[in-house]
Amino acid sequence: MQQYFIDSKISDTVIFNDEQSHHIAHVMRMKEGEIVKVVDPEEQAAYAAIHYDGKKICGILQNRLDTDTSKQIKISLAMALIKKEKWELCIQKSAECGAYDILPFISSRSVVKISEEKNEKKLSRWQKIALEACEQSKQNHCCVIHSVESFSQILEKEADLKCIAYENADMKAESLGKVLTQHPHIQSVLMMIGPEGGFSEEEVLEAKAHGFICVSLGRRIFRAETAAISAISMLNYHYEMLGE
Repeated sequence: MQQYFIDSKISDTVIFNDEQSHHIAHVMRMKEGEIVKVVDPEEQAAYAAIHYDGKKICGILQNRLDTDTSKQIKISLAMALIKKEKWELCIQKSAECGAYDILPFISSRSVVKISEEKNEKKLSRWQKIALEACEQSKQNHCCVIHSVESFSQILEKEADLKCIAYENADMKAESLGKVLTQHPHIQSVLMMIGPEGGFSEEEVLEAKAHGFICVSLGRRIFRAETAAISAISMLNYHYEMLGE
């Protein structure tokens, strides 16, 4: 079943924007009465039946869905910028795996830099990737992609649990699973992942001074995008699946 994030609150008649209407009619080639899931800006969800009204396409409300998110953990991914193809894959898969939002940043070892002129254009593309990923995975929340910030700005972010993925011979890291077990009743997690070259020791020490816990994602050494996807998956599994 196809899902769409609509721009207005759900009512008896659901209005699709031009891009969604094109997708319904010309990409999916949906027929009159076909059922889709819609989610509004307040994260309320419902089923609607496709209705062709001349050149316009709308949805006729069928029934509303239970959207209780009171037990949902807010998982934020602070991710250092990496090369384009890997970065967009990271956004797509992290959104699918349940990231609430993604905070791109530039660290001392970041190879990729983005000018202020390109930031808005890039942000629009990244948000579209996240939206499509959340629609595909049938989520009621659309993962938000924030503007690119500095490493220092990320350190100032607040969360019930703040983790930085880092491990080497000189600095001990606890397993992520053990850390999560020690924090069973929280509402938010901030997971920070470095660029291709990882974090410097100075950055890790600074992060620890701001309340971040050094965590290990296992015995294997992951690429940056794999580390991000794995971390979000572990967090989602621990708090959503094991929590049940």
